[in-house]
Parts: sequence; structure tokens; C-alpha cells
Amino acid sequence: MRADSVQDFNRWSSTYEESWLQRYYFDHVHRGILNLIDFKSNITRILDVGCGTGRLLRKINERYPNAQLIGVDPAEGMIEKARQLMTDTKFFVGPAESLPLPDASVDLALSTFSFHHWEDQVQGVREMRRVLRPGGRFLLADVGAPILRMIFHHGQIRTPAEIRSIFELAGLEVGTQRRMMLGHVLVTIGIRQ
Repeated sequence: MRADSVQDFNRWSSTYEESWLQRYYFDHVHRGILNLIDFKSNITRILDVGCGTGRLLRKINERYPNAQLIGVDPAEGMIEKARQLMTDTKFFVGPAESLPLPDASVDLALSTFSFHHWEDQVQGVREMRRVLRPGGRFLLADVGAPILRMIFHHGQIRTPAEIRSIFELAGLEVGTQRRMMLGHVLVTIGIRQ
């Protein structure tokens, strides 16, 4: 993530939880994502990259309280807030392109609305593959509608074909791609074979 974006998110961290975007947009996306996860499967470690204040991790904890949760975000302010809200969760400050985790150490990796900020998206997805156990899944949700490209003018917004190609370059098999929120959100699920 570019330094100016990190600074923006650090400034936003104190009011991020109260933002109207949380209730009226991100919470709806999170519910849709949670419905795509098979919580009956053997998931013991879950990673959220670009976790912000840990809002999605808190929702996962409600559905899957026995899983070990891990959050990574490049904005120190977001991580500080997340640590206050979830004292029993591991949080790390860092970029998607260099995750502070061992190889093959997580069952499920998620990223919602941070992908377009990543400096090197291919390297970030390679890192997801590296930390996933064989059979593990990476669920990516990001801006997907062309009209939103004008609103989210910062970062690199990708087409479904470009994201599929990035996953394949990184060594992930694309299991599914679908749109949510009237096409505004593109969800891609990759599997480490």
C-alpha cells in the first residue's frame, strides 16, 4: 500500500467503526462472504489481510469461536484499534506482499476491499498461497463494478479475467468467481492444491 494511503487509513482508524460505510455497505458484504464459507469444514486458523479494525474477524468469531484468528493491516492505527476490540486475536502491522506468518500455516485467508490498494497484487496473492495449507482457500472480495472505478479512483481495480490470471500466476486454482451487491463487489475464491 502506498504511504499516502496508509496515512489516510491511520487518520481514519479512530472513526472507522462509526463510518456509515460499515453499516450500510461493508456489513452487507461481510454477511455475503460469511455465507460462502463452510464453517463445518476443518478450519482452525483464519487470516484476514487488510483487516482494518477487525470487524470481519469479529463476525467470524461469532460463527466459529474455536478458530485462531489473525489480522494483518499496513495501517498501525487500524491494528491498534483492532487490538483494543479483540484482545485474544493476533494482529500484525504489515503489507499483503510480505506476511509475517510461516508457510502453510492457515486454512482460510480473506481480504475484503484492500486488494485494490496493494502495491504488488501478484506478490500479495503469492503470499496468500504461501501461507495457505494444501487445500486451503483464499477468498478475495474487492471493488467489481466499472462505475465504482470512478469512486475508488485510487489503487488498481482489476477485471474478473485479470484477477483470475493473477490467482493462476500465483499458483491458486480459481474455484469460483461471482458478483455480489448488485455487481458492485467481485468475489474470487482460490484454492491451494
